[in-house]
Amino acid sequence: MAAAPLSAYGAAVGKPPTNAYTADGTWQAAAPVGAKATAPPGAPIASARLSDGSPVAFFVGDDGAIWGGCGSLWRMTPVKLLRPGTPLTVAATPTVVMLLFSNDQGQTSGIHIEAEIHHPCDVSRDVPPPPDPESPPGAWHVPNGTIAATGLPDGEIGVFAVDVTGAVHATWRSPSGRWTDKTLTPSGTSLPGGGIASTLSPTDGSLTLFYSNHSGQVILAQVTEGAGLRADPRPSPWTGAKISDGAALAGVSSTLGNDIAYIAAGGTAIDLQTDTANQWMNAVTLSPPGFAKDGRPVAVTASPDEVDVYCGTTTPGWITGS
Repeated sequence: MAAAPLSAYGAAVGKPPTNAYTADGTWQAAAPVGAKATAPPGAPIASARLSDGSPVAFFVGDDGAIWGGCGSLWRMTPVKLLRPGTPLTVAATPTVVMLLFSNDQGQTSGIHIEAEIHHPCDVSRDVPPPPDPESPPGAWHVPNGTIAATGLPDGEIGVFAVDVTGAVHATWRSPSGRWTDKTLTPSGTSLPGGGIASTLSPTDGSLTLFYSNHSGQVILAQVTEGAGLRADPRPSPWTGAKISDGAALAGVSSTLGNDIAYIAAGGTAIDLQTDTANQWMNAVTLSPPGFAKDGRPVAVTASPDEVDVYCGTTTPGWITGS
């Protein structure tokens, strides 16, 4: 994909530093965001763009509270809400922005961000009130496991995870708030609670999932909104881009196709690319071996003129992106 400006966040040393990568290929200096020891080292970070275009990031801090913001980080919930470092994901629709996670009971829960936390970019000095998470019935998630979510233009939200049996599972939330479940793949497909990403094409509205199998491949699976798979899942064809079983990965879609980023076996940062027809296109090596810990959490977002990449590395303060 074409070079684009990006900014990056990562909880590499207990607080998210930021770098900016400009269109001419140069990096600006890293700038730590937030107080030291706010987040566990390597904590997963969720990111999104709000309806006004603001980039925002969230994570569960050492105190068990959800922290976030658009630059200045602040505690958005009471402490001890979740286990420190619990994976989060964000889904935005024209009517609601939800922060979703799997709780200690393996149940999907969602917080209405702007309704319960007001605007995440407006730093609040008040003691945050307890949120009122919205949860569908059932508890098939791995407790505190990874989930992916995508908001659709019609207001529906798709929430995806590898369940306790190793099957890829979908939970759909209608615009009216009704939840339904759908199992997408057989048991044993992937590591329970392992990495998964979802993207929504800005060109044709297609919804695509990405997860790893037990053979070191990233799997591409096209999904029908509110239902199951559109076609048989397809593994990535590149042997030199092996992903560890259940490793974290992140996806972003643009008018050029999809980019799927992860830290491969051996610590190399990889970007797998598809075209707009969801056909595998390129495997791009972003770093030398040992750059980051194998399977380290990553996150990405996109706008018409830039890509934002969020990650940490083995060297405090260094960030990379595609």
